[in-house]
Amino acid sequence: MRAIFTFHSIDDERSLLSFSPKSLSALLNALKNKKIPVCDINTLMKPETKRGVALTFDDGMHSVIKNALPVLKDYGVNAHIFISTDSVNSKKWPTPTTGIPGFKMLGWGEIEKLHKYGIHIESHTKTHPDMRTLSASCVEDECIGSDEIILERLGRLPEYFAYPFGYHNNSTRNFIRQRYRGGVTTELRMIGNNEDLATIPRLDSYYFRSDATINRLDSPAMNAYLYLRWKLRTWKGSHCLPESD
Repeated sequence: MRAIFTFHSIDDERSLLSFSPKSLSALLNALKNKKIPVCDINTLMKPETKRGVALTFDDGMHSVIKNALPVLKDYGVNAHIFISTDSVNSKKWPTPTTGIPGFKMLGWGEIEKLHKYGIHIESHTKTHPDMRTLSASCVEDECIGSDEIILERLGRLPEYFAYPFGYHNNSTRNFIRQRYRGGVTTELRMIGNNEDLATIPRLDSYYFRSDATINRLDSPAMNAYLYLRWKLRTWKGSHCLPESD
């Protein structure tokens, strides 16, 4: 198994963006028992790495430090957090019109604590827009503006970028290739050989909420399950595939 998991909020609310602390612990325990290492994205994407997973948290919900960090510490593993910098310190994000309940977001002091622990703070733009709708100058502003804030606060530039909503097009991908080590998407599949580093796939934790799916990690049954989900999401248009513009 070679994959990146995507999480958002770690809580017991069972919203579309929620994953429980108990399930996170169960997932990490299953990885440990199956001897699947948890590593950073740099290590995972090396050609010599044949087996491993990376953990990513999108948006920067407060529950990451409150509920996820204790579990990560228990298992001695690391993660990446993709921050939309304009939402930092927000009391309720995203706006209620999205149909998703509002979440309390991390503050800069908490982000700095996560950084000191060793969590990788990465770029997710300033305002979380659909990048396909932006001019080239606006794409630069969203990325460079976010990166400069992170550099000012943490003393390092992000290495990886997560496309908001998973949406991208050719011009956006080209910019991401030039500025970052790679860009991560919402394309639901394992990491294969010779991946385009501007469109790295990830596994949405939504599909790993049950003990049954967690216990089938790294099995032919799991590969078949993910393939069917991938085909369904592609048919529904939930994926933004590299060929689309």
